[in-house]
Amino acid sequence: MKRTLLNIFYNAIYQVFIVLVPLITVPYLSRVLGPKTYGIYSSVNNTTQFLMVMCILATSYIGSRTISRVRTFGTDQELTEAFWGLWYYQAIAGCITIALTIFVCVAFKVQYWSQLLLMVPFLISSQFDISWFFQGLADFGRVVLKNTLVKLTSIVLILLMIKSPADLWKYLLIMSITTMLGSLAFWLDIHRYVGRPTWHFYQFKTTSKAMATLMIPQIATQIYTSLDKPILGWLSTSTQVSFYDNSQRISNMLLGVITSISLVIMPKMAAQGAKEQKTVLKKSLEATVMLGLLFMVVVMANTKQFVPFFFGEKYLPMTSLMFWFTLTIVLIPTGGVFANQFALANGKDREYAIPVVVGAIIEIALSWFLDRDFGASGAMVAILVTEVVVLVLRVAVVRQYFDFRYTFHDVPYYVLIAALTLIVGLIWPNFIPSAFFNMTVKSLVMIAVYTGLMFVFKLDLNQDLKVLLQKAKGRVHHDS
Repeated sequence: MKRTLLNIFYNAIYQVFIVLVPLITVPYLSRVLGPKTYGIYSSVNNTTQFLMVMCILATSYIGSRTISRVRTFGTDQELTEAFWGLWYYQAIAGCITIALTIFVCVAFKVQYWSQLLLMVPFLISSQFDISWFFQGLADFGRVVLKNTLVKLTSIVLILLMIKSPADLWKYLLIMSITTMLGSLAFWLDIHRYVGRPTWHFYQFKTTSKAMATLMIPQIATQIYTSLDKPILGWLSTSTQVSFYDNSQRISNMLLGVITSISLVIMPKMAAQGAKEQKTVLKKSLEATVMLGLLFMVVVMANTKQFVPFFFGEKYLPMTSLMFWFTLTIVLIPTGGVFANQFALANGKDREYAIPVVVGAIIEIALSWFLDRDFGASGAMVAILVTEVVVLVLRVAVVRQYFDFRYTFHDVPYYVLIAALTLIVGLIWPNFIPSAFFNMTVKSLVMIAVYTGLMFVFKLDLNQDLKVLLQKAKGRVHHDS
């Protein structure tokens, strides 16, 4: 249990770092680049995110669960064969995707083609990203340490080199090259874990079938999580894209923290039996909902002050967008409990695929009808409706494999606690002149109210929290 919690902590840091660099630099870049230029970056970046899926295939999911099982039940030689045999899929797919991207950009001069070429190092980074191997080994500390220096370097370079909208190309190059270096850093220690390269794919027939099955939901997911920005830019303006993209940044950072639970627990569940999975699933859902609702209401209560403070006065039109986008902090990771931790961990790839394919169809249809007339607001409605449908379907398709009443027993109480806490945050007076300190005080009060209400309702998760606190207290006394 201690190792699992430590890995959740390490992976939370890693996931936050993925989004932390743009988050730290956003107050600076939003003012230097302006909404229009920043919107161009958003469109280019999200197109690249879609292409990265083609480079990775479904290796991140299949690799994590495969390495976890081999680590638990296999030999060192099988671990070597699994790593190299899985990465070859990634290497070949990356070469093909990168070559096609360069060809299309140069031959057809698609929209923002020159900026897309600057993002080729991003595609190379996905080709060499083997974080799935370390996730399967449950070795997250090494991943975090390797990437911290790279991420901090990119922040320094951005602050030193980006001075005006004309420097967009520099920003793209800095982000893509540093990301590439972060992926290559994983390879420095790979010899500690595996032997010399093998020259064959790992369980070719089985793995290829799983790759093909999971590629469909991967592409579908990217349609409504990455291509929604380029679609909005095509149907509306780059300024609307900027409002839409930036309104999700805080939510995405918090999502990185919460979804780290899924990334750690998925390989853990893959190595357990059905009886143990029942308890783990319930505890994971409760922890996910508890954290998600807490983060959601705190951000909601502070949105009105946060937008002008963090992004600048030019971004005031996105205030309502950011308020409602916080719903994704709960919707996405809750669905992830049943998709990543349960369906994928148990090899139920079909059940994993169905919800996101349906979601992609709904997203495209709603975007087509809403984006042109309503801009960023229409895109927000489209994505929220999509996420609700995906969540419901993710629970429904695996409903027969778990006890619904047992698993969801405490969830309604957390919803009530969150609603009461949000009311406190919305009526809390802004009596401190400094926006930063006012938001800090309000957030601390809301956290105290939320935590207090949890113990008033005597929820099951409370006992786990008490045990953790007692262990931490005992460790402090022991060390002293």
